[in-house]
Amino acid sequence: MPGEEPELAFDGGSPRTRKQILYQLNDRLKMEPGVVYTRFDPSRITPDTVIASINPTEFVGEAYPAPIGTLEVWWSPRAVGTDHFTIQWYEEPDSEAAIDAADVNDPTLPEAYTLSCGWHQDEHFNDLGEAHFQEEYPDGSTERYGVTFGDATPRWILSDCLRNLPNRLTVFRESLDASPQSN
Repeated sequence: MPGEEPELAFDGGSPRTRKQILYQLNDRLKMEPGVVYTRFDPSRITPDTVIASINPTEFVGEAYPAPIGTLEVWWSPRAVGTDHFTIQWYEEPDSEAAIDAADVNDPTLPEAYTLSCGWHQDEHFNDLGEAHFQEEYPDGSTERYGVTFGDATPRWILSDCLRNLPNRLTVFRESLDASPQSN
């Protein structure tokens, strides 16, 4: 029926619930350098997202202009076809992070802009393939690039994205620095 949640997918007789997947992804995130803390949204009992507060300098492995990053991981298992997910990076303080607002001002970005980029696998932009990486620009425009993953397991996909994110952030920041709106 329209509007109903799709049936949950199953792996080897074990139910793949959103909660189980998010718990596994939370455990994986906690192993990543620079992760300050993780939390479940809206709650640990009924999660639909894992949110990680990240020290970008430690995560990227070199000096980074933003004092904190937030990674949101949303996952929706599917009984048929590929799971839907979003793994999105934001450069703004998470509401639970105790950071002075003056420390969050990133001089390399236009005022009041929050850098945002990430991977999406859903039923949008199918001309790019099953998944895409998108960069959201201060002027409201969005660039999308088709991507493929060598494995379909949530933990593997997250690990692949975490491995690629530092380079993606560097390339995205360089494109922002080169754009006329940042001068």
